[in-house]
Amino acid sequence: MRPAILMIFALLLSGNAVAQQQQFREEPPDFSRDTLLRLFAENPDREEVEPAFRHDLGMIEFKTRNIRWRVGYLPFFLPLHGSQPWHQDQRWPDPFILTGTEIAHTSRTWRDRRAMTSELRRIERKVRDSAVVRVRPER
Repeated sequence: MRPAILMIFALLLSGNAVAQQQQFREEPPDFSRDTLLRLFAENPDREEVEPAFRHDLGMIEFKTRNIRWRVGYLPFFLPLHGSQPWHQDQRWPDPFILTGTEIAHTSRTWRDRRAMTSELRRIERKVRDSAVVRVRPER
């Protein structure tokens, strides 16, 4: 066991020693101004930068340091649910409607809703059968 550990340790040290030796090249690297400009300044692949201000029909969009603001000034930009507390007597926004989350139900809740739905359908059938529509002809 001891010779194996010594052999691994010797291999690791020799690998480090080989890695630290300087590799001599035939020609030194070229760091002249012309070469650096050719490599970095004349790069045709440039990323497109988003404009800081944009104006579309009914919308103004501008970008600050970390936030992109989008202001809609036409009536087809309706407010989010709950953003107007005076509308339909709602005081707070409903996060379940905003995120589209359904509230979990138990099996008893499902049975109760199913029974209520079937009862409402039965009542609607009875009322529909007893309803009579009379149309008087115009003179």
